[in-house]
Amino acid sequence: MSLIPLSLWLPLSVTACTLLVLAAVAWLWRGALRIPAASRDGRNMRVMAALASLGLLLWLGYGLFKGYAALWQADALRLLALGPLLVQMPLIVGGLAWACALLLGRLMAMHKP
Repeated sequence: MSLIPLSLWLPLSVTACTLLVLAAVAWLWRGALRIPAASRDGRNMRVMAALASLGLLLWLGYGLFKGYAALWQADALRLLALGPLLVQMPLIVGGLAWACALLLGRLMAMHKP
């Protein structure tokens, strides 16, 4: 991270965290929309994807609040000291979101017509 200016560390970390969770939501919806709506499980898969999307977005909000709340008002020295946290937070929040999306994707794959 030494090649990136210090003022961009926090916005890049928050952006990476948000994009990882949104990519997991998009991947989950891609799997849910592959099942035709007229099939027996079509409506159930869309409801499951909607509930999972809501849960993942709540997880994103919680992760952003708890992970980055102390860093919003941090000075440059504190950001430099907490540099590894800015790398770990997107991996933790995005990793858990992807784990949930992959598990639900496997569940949806069992219901293909």
